[in-house]
Amino acid sequence: MILSPEAATRVIGAIIAPAVMISACAILLNGIILRYTAIDNLLRSLKQESVNLRQSNLGNGPKVNQLHHLECLTPKLLHHHHLLHNILALIYFSLFIFVVDMLVVAVSIATSIQWVSYLVLAIFLVAVCILCWSLFLAFYELQASHNFIQFELQMTCDWCNPRQSKK
Repeated sequence: MILSPEAATRVIGAIIAPAVMISACAILLNGIILRYTAIDNLLRSLKQESVNLRQSNLGNGPKVNQLHHLECLTPKLLHHHHLLHNILALIYFSLFIFVVDMLVVAVSIATSIQWVSYLVLAIFLVAVCILCWSLFLAFYELQASHNFIQFELQMTCDWCNPRQSKK
């Protein structure tokens, strides 16, 4: 089988599309892993602080309030941790599907079977849909994180509330 320059260009284009998406997933993973690690470290430090407070003589002072605050804070942070975990799992899964798509592209080119080229497109679209869902979840987690910080600081952001910014 001799490959014409036009066919070679199409083959390279077909292989590059999943490769570009793999690079995009890698960039997303770096950012999300940083958030995941930060929350993980925060949860560990809150757990250690909680253990230290429980070992000390609590009495009825501010230590009791601080322990109660930590006990309320931990489940909310754990929720963000779970969200980020799910986002990471989805991105890794889409990465896997993009790699599989690259293999199916190679099979499609080697065999010239028509239905395999449709399979290439279907696999690519499934991976893009999974990646889109993970981005939606990342957006949701980011917004929930922002609301959580505002609640935690018991402050409102003038930029976030248009009614307050007009005052």
